[in-house]
Amino acid sequence: MKYSTTILFLLCTAYTAFLQAASFTADAVQIRGENISHAKMFWLDGNVRFEYTEDGVPMAQIFDNKNNKIIWLDNENKYYLEREMPESERVTTGSKNTKTNDPCKQFADAECVFLKKTKINGRKADKWLITLDNNGHDFHIFQWIDEKYKNILRQENSDGSGLSVAIKDDQEMNGRKVRKLTMIAFSASGEQQQGTQWYDNELDIVVKQEYQDDVIDELRNIEVGKVDKLLFSIPKDYALFDSKVQTAQQNETDLPVNGN
Repeated sequence: MKYSTTILFLLCTAYTAFLQAASFTADAVQIRGENISHAKMFWLDGNVRFEYTEDGVPMAQIFDNKNNKIIWLDNENKYYLEREMPESERVTTGSKNTKTNDPCKQFADAECVFLKKTKINGRKADKWLITLDNNGHDFHIFQWIDEKYKNILRQENSDGSGLSVAIKDDQEMNGRKVRKLTMIAFSASGEQQQGTQWYDNELDIVVKQEYQDDVIDELRNIEVGKVDKLLFSIPKDYALFDSKVQTAQQNETDLPVNGN
């Protein structure tokens, strides 16, 4: 039995997501050149479930944020597998009123100092200094955080790298109100890479991101509404997948018959 990580979606990795709506469903689409992956996504209070098919087998992947676990379900053979969820993949729920612009939420063991209120890229922002330990040496990061949306508008690192973000309000995608963020990441040598994200204004999450022309993640057909909490638990009749047992069974099927 194989377990895929191709549907580790933008919503659950690399950043802290906040949500106003308690629950919703969506169609998740992931494009990597000519390879296109589809999954049905369910969200409930920060817990996320993806349903997809792998090698003809119906699978589910659950991010159990409450218990800090990632669970895989083989819905055909009724097996499950689980592991601890890394800190970077955990999701923080809340409302726009409780959403914080404290950059130390992004970094473990960091020291953060609020410097001042200012303007950048034509928007009101809070400027912060973040200090990290880098093998016994201080690594400094300056961040300008948008006052309205709490997105990073600019980041400058002490090694010369950084990020610049332009926000465009009043956009629409798939029938929903969004804001568009165009990001340019630059290295110390001056090399640049550009990416674009679209945030849903109601849900306050990324519903599409695009890097290069053929790397796209998107949530389509979003429906805000009730989601069954049982979708985020392991069914009672599912057995823990044991790779050792599977290997032994595979070896038995590979034994020669009648000495051949």
